[in-house]
Amino acid sequence: MTVPARRDPGLWLLLHLRPPGDRRGDERGRCFVCGAKTRFVRNRWILSRELRRSWPASFVTRESMLCAECGSSRRVRLLADALLQLYGEGAVSVAELVAEARFRSLRVAEINAAGRMHPFLAAHPGLTYVEYPEEDVQALSWPDSSYDLVLTSETLEHVPDLHGALQEIRRVLRPGGRHVFTVPVDRRLAETRSRAGLPPQHHGRGGGPFALVTRRADMLAHWDIGTDVPRLLREAGFEPEPLGLDADGVYAATAR
Repeated sequence: MTVPARRDPGLWLLLHLRPPGDRRGDERGRCFVCGAKTRFVRNRWILSRELRRSWPASFVTRESMLCAECGSSRRVRLLADALLQLYGEGAVSVAELVAEARFRSLRVAEINAAGRMHPFLAAHPGLTYVEYPEEDVQALSWPDSSYDLVLTSETLEHVPDLHGALQEIRRVLRPGGRHVFTVPVDRRLAETRSRAGLPPQHHGRGGGPFALVTRRADMLAHWDIGTDVPRLLREAGFEPEPLGLDADGVYAATAR
């Protein structure tokens, strides 16, 4: 389903080319995405020097700790954990979840690939997968109440109209449907703020030698996300669900 690390040159480099000392931060565990019991690899070069300076140090852990088998980051594994909490009937990974009848019965929209979890989600028979901005999350082309589940990962901070995007996601969800998503929450900020007037900030650009191959990444950030995400969700017609993952910027919200 996924390309093993040894056959994926980009992932192989991330797992093996890293700053001195990062190896000491490696961990072992079970991957919520592929299900493997494996090593999670820390690599500070996953973030650009600019982001390492401006974001909390915990973001290196969030964006790296790469599964040595499927390559999923800690952030993506936590998104997988949220899906397992909400929908799992015995599955311990998304690889297993997509085979369970309850989850397979859902109508699912994935707006932007959820990292290296996407190839596993692609096995879902009810999945609609699109990329922003080709499908504009601020003005979705789908009818009202089209989906049971909408997934976004590190997407909302890149849209000019954050509030409109949340309202659109609410519109295309049936009542009781869920939006499960990640955003890069800076817990130093009590309120989400527009980056209009601030120096441009581009996500997706790496550091060290990876700065060369990612220097053209153009994921311009329009918002700095604060700890007021639950308020933003309620204003858009959602009720946040407690998952215990807010500190890592992983949320689930039910459409009212």
